[in-house]
Amino acid sequence: MAASPQTSPACLIMQDEALSSRKSRHLDYFRHEDTDMGDPGFDGVVLRQSALSSVFPDEVNLQTVFLGATLGAPLFLAPVTGGTPEGADFNRSAARCAIRLGLPMATGSLRILFEQPGTFETFNVNADREIPLFFGNLGPAMALRLGPERVREACDRLHMHGLFLYFNHAQELAQPDREHERFDPDRIPEFITRFGAPVIIKETGMGFCARDLAVISNWPISGLDTSGAGGSNFFLVEHDESADSFDAARTIPLQTGIPTALVIHMASSYNISIIGSGGVRSGFDMARAFSLGADLVSCAAPLVRAWARDPEDGIHAWITSRLDQLRTVMSLCGTRSIGDLKRHPVTLDPRFGEMI
Repeated sequence: MAASPQTSPACLIMQDEALSSRKSRHLDYFRHEDTDMGDPGFDGVVLRQSALSSVFPDEVNLQTVFLGATLGAPLFLAPVTGGTPEGADFNRSAARCAIRLGLPMATGSLRILFEQPGTFETFNVNADREIPLFFGNLGPAMALRLGPERVREACDRLHMHGLFLYFNHAQELAQPDREHERFDPDRIPEFITRFGAPVIIKETGMGFCARDLAVISNWPISGLDTSGAGGSNFFLVEHDESADSFDAARTIPLQTGIPTALVIHMASSYNISIIGSGGVRSGFDMARAFSLGADLVSCAAPLVRAWARDPEDGIHAWITSRLDQLRTVMSLCGTRSIGDLKRHPVTLDPRFGEMI
């Protein structure tokens, strides 16, 4: 990024260092702290067990097709990090697991790549193009400022198949010293069209309300990642980082957000592919997300903690154990595939109607 007449080289260096430092703190926070906030709502979903089931776990087929790619299981390794040495280590570990299990994955925000081109290798984990689906991640304000052509060029250099556009208004409110960029949501459909590759819209822990979904469903997107309340909350992460500068008013977003299960349920009424994320912590959570209409599920914080415990095989071990749990739940329901599970009857807690 070139220095503007108003920005001295010294200020740019300080901004670069601040961005790198924040990324390192985020990863460290995920590794050591409980970042979950609220209730994802899965306990309000009752799967109906079949006493007459003749399906055993080893007969369950988790393969699914998403965006034309055949995946080993319907689990997306969520955007987490990049831009730092530790971020590079995590991305490489996640990529090994994605290749081994045939899973899609995404990197953290590419913003630092545009501001510090030397961070390229921290994102460059698909040089051999072995990851079934590999996505980048960028905020809409930055994406619109850069333009679709420049963003697409960066994604192509990294052999990425598409891009997550993440909405993090609440997270930015927790950064009192950062200059916030405004953007016009009405410009996003044109960006997606000109970008010319799949774009998935996601939140960062607060979910999407019904009005948001009605608007987004008319955009030319390839999917929606719910990132609802109940999972990792980036407002909480940022809040803890800058707690000394916080007043009571700024903690209000910690009490808001739409539960993940409810976002999936509402989004299922639209003709869009749904990635259920936000508090997905077990195979049972995965099963309930699929029963509500999710096509894939996704998680981030558990992967970071698993990697921190065992950088070589931690992510693989965590994922395979949860997929085994999912197979067991599907066996109990008498369902052999994700498609069967999505058609399996469920009972919803009355609070769903109250929340809607």
